[in-house]
Amino acid sequence: MAMDKRPRRAPQEADRRRDSGRTRERIISAAVGEFSAHGYSGARVTRIAKAAGVNAQLISYHFDGKAGLYQAVLQRGTSALDPLPAADRPLSDIAADYVRITGRNADITRLLAWEGLGDTPEAGEHTDIDRHGQGRAAFMRGVVDQLRGRQAAGEFPADLDSGHLLFALYAMASAPVLLPQVARQIFGADADRDDFQEAFAQQVARLVEHLATPPAAP
Repeated sequence: MAMDKRPRRAPQEADRRRDSGRTRERIISAAVGEFSAHGYSGARVTRIAKAAGVNAQLISYHFDGKAGLYQAVLQRGTSALDPLPAADRPLSDIAADYVRITGRNADITRLLAWEGLGDTPEAGEHTDIDRHGQGRAAFMRGVVDQLRGRQAAGEFPADLDSGHLLFALYAMASAPVLLPQVARQIFGADADRDDFQEAFAQQVARLVEHLATPPAAP
């Protein structure tokens, strides 16, 4: 039986792009866990590569090194955590959903805690990270502006500052992830349980609803 001696078809450009995209996704997914667990300084490219099942050199190829990979993880994570609130939904529903989103993205929430502690690439090591921070600040200012509109419509009292309210909502939403020991001390329950997070989300919603409730007459 004659063997087929036709040359093998070279990979098409679309196939190469698809494979490259899948490799990037595996690396980013592995990096989320590594940066979340160890921070930027403690994270190791070799562990990320091993978890992703790739050669460590591919991290340099796709992301220009550790700082570039960290930037890609930040972009992915903050996009998941920061959906722009829908203007036609009650603030209480948005606050509850953010508790749920934060719980579902616990690794990213922990990563942002590391960022808050200053464990990030050195200034100037990767300028895209600085630009990302500026973009995130612009996003936050947009949310504050939206809250001011809600405030003008009577959704919460005029004597509350919209920026401080947003900051408080972020803190409440991240508490089950960042302060699990406090949840155990108060409730005797693990804060990463779905039933706990749902109960907490509903309580946050009720708290926000009360902001719009006029005080009872004396």
